[in-house]
Amino acid sequence: MQSVKTWMRTNRRFVLSALGALAAGGLAGCGGGGSGGSPAVPEVAKPVATWLGVLSDLQEDVRFLDIPPSASTAFTEQTLRQIAHLSLGGDQVRIKFGNLYGKAPVPLARVRVALSTGAGAVDLATDVAVTFQGRESVSIPVGGEVWSDKVSIRVPDGANLAVSAYVRESADSTSAHRYANAIQYVGAGDLSSAATMPTTPGNQLTSWHWMSAIDVYRTGPARVVVAFGDSLTDGNGSTLGANQRYPDLLSARLLKAGGGGGAVSVVNAGLGGNRWLHDRFGLKGAERFRRDVLGVSGVTHAIVQMGINDIGFQQAWTPNEKATAVEVIASLAGAIAVAKGAGIQVYLATLTPFKGHVYFSDAGEDMRQAINTWIRANTEVAGVFDFDAAVRDPADPARILAAYRDADNLHVNDLGYARMAESVPLDRFR
Repeated sequence: MQSVKTWMRTNRRFVLSALGALAAGGLAGCGGGGSGGSPAVPEVAKPVATWLGVLSDLQEDVRFLDIPPSASTAFTEQTLRQIAHLSLGGDQVRIKFGNLYGKAPVPLARVRVALSTGAGAVDLATDVAVTFQGRESVSIPVGGEVWSDKVSIRVPDGANLAVSAYVRESADSTSAHRYANAIQYVGAGDLSSAATMPTTPGNQLTSWHWMSAIDVYRTGPARVVVAFGDSLTDGNGSTLGANQRYPDLLSARLLKAGGGGGAVSVVNAGLGGNRWLHDRFGLKGAERFRRDVLGVSGVTHAIVQMGINDIGFQQAWTPNEKATAVEVIASLAGAIAVAKGAGIQVYLATLTPFKGHVYFSDAGEDMRQAINTWIRANTEVAGVFDFDAAVRDPADPARILAAYRDADNLHVNDLGYARMAESVPLDRFR
């Protein structure tokens, strides 16, 4: 048998010819595009938050506001079709459902998604099943949350997605977003694949149940802005079902502007009635911030505007639940530190006027001014958005300008939310 050296010497011309062919071909098959480098690795699509619906306890005691507990504590043999107004689109989505406050499991027998065509109707050409670890049903334990599998459905930027959940057995309805400022639909039986839902008043809801987050899967850079706050972030006072909350309008502005180094998603972590220092209307802000900002998929930025209920509730409704300007400021500072520690850019927004509301007082106005003074002077954040200056009445700065204010003198109307969104410089997220 020939040695290797003898064979190489004997077949030298063949070896050189083969090596030359490989060099001329750029080592085809071993690199990408003839470059001779490592094989090209396709970019993996990552989950990016496109919608949030913060959950709280629908059975908590808020009778001091003349709000009775929900008459129904469960859904049975019914379908809920819930509408989510998305920020960024994509080719795949996943949906999170939670049973954080229920006293019994939530068994979802079937869930489907489709693009909404308005009211309770959907485009059946887009209708697809949602699965959970490959199964069409899931039971969410008390205190638990579940993410669905990836669902292949093309959702455009700014789309309305209809999520239809059929419950055969009793499903605890306690975990909900009380003030959705949107209309949901409920009907008897399995209507998860129905083209339309009943739209009579008795078949309509204004709370989201169980559904708390939707992500899209995207490649390339994407920023996620979480708007964290109370009812003024949640959109109270805006037209029901019209998606006129300030985070919706800010998202629309960013989508229209385009460009600037990648897509930007704006999601709404507002919760009506929420406060920094006390539970009720959800977890107190210091605890909720960690869950509803740091826990958001792909979060890069946060806009924080909260504290007006800490000021006002103690004046009119909960005198034993005290809050001072110093304590609210400390809560804001704590949220800033936690977010910055997680690499999130933070923007503070000033507290808007509330003169004329039932919980207004001169002492409360002094407290608001003290907090706003601290916010405006803050050098620890990436910037300040002066919502107060955007909507106040120049002739009476303690009051919202008439063109912008809702009837209760605390919330703003559609024009007011538009003014808040317009006051945010878009280049801060580029």
